[in-house]
Amino acid sequence: MPRLLALLLLLQAFNGLVHAKEQLVEVVVTEPYLEMHSGPGRGYPVVYVVGRDDTVTILFSRTDWYKVRAPRGQEGWVRRADLALTVLPSGEPAPIPPYPEFATHRWEVGAGYGVFNRQNLVTGYVDFGITESLDAEFVVQQALGTIDNRYMTTIGLRHTFIPEWKWFSPTAGIGTGYQYIDNKVPPQPLQNRNQMAYVSLGVRGFITRRFMWRADWRKYDVFTNQNQNEEPEEWKVALAVFF
Repeated sequence: MPRLLALLLLLQAFNGLVHAKEQLVEVVVTEPYLEMHSGPGRGYPVVYVVGRDDTVTILFSRTDWYKVRAPRGQEGWVRRADLALTVLPSGEPAPIPPYPEFATHRWEVGAGYGVFNRQNLVTGYVDFGITESLDAEFVVQQALGTIDNRYMTTIGLRHTFIPEWKWFSPTAGIGTGYQYIDNKVPPQPLQNRNQMAYVSLGVRGFITRRFMWRADWRKYDVFTNQNQNEEPEEWKVALAVFF
């Protein structure tokens, strides 16, 4: 009985290995050649070249590069864009998923630096794409001054006017939030917590792969219990990754 159980376990393990091997995808090179690098990057040297009509086996991927195996067992790394030009043995396009398009990405995470009412400003934000042109934006910021530090959180909507423009696309937004004032020197402010509203104008652009840049201007209306509200302005630039 123990021997039978061990045999069944061995057969099950072998069957699992067979199925794992079957899941590897083989594709046929349709271009004149396919370059295989020693590592996942353009800086790595080409170690092998696969000719047209030869097959390669896709092992796994890392960012924009795929580890593949040539017919004679050589292994190397191939760019996603080059591998996307191959086909399956049936002639259908290779199932190589593209990176998310700049104009249709869903998530964006970034950090930046700027000026808020003459104070140095550091910022971090997360965007979620509701549509191709409309994002929901959550921002956390700290303004560092000689008299006080300000901590701000805002949430709002941002509209991108021409999302398909990769290099320079204008944006506009509205939102609301809160600020907390931490005074460094007396006297203490009459209010150290305020609700805010803002409007914004900006531009964004694609850098490379999943990276982008942003520049924004905001005009705030800080609500106080005094006769006049504060109206500070903010300028900032940021770098972000999208996916």
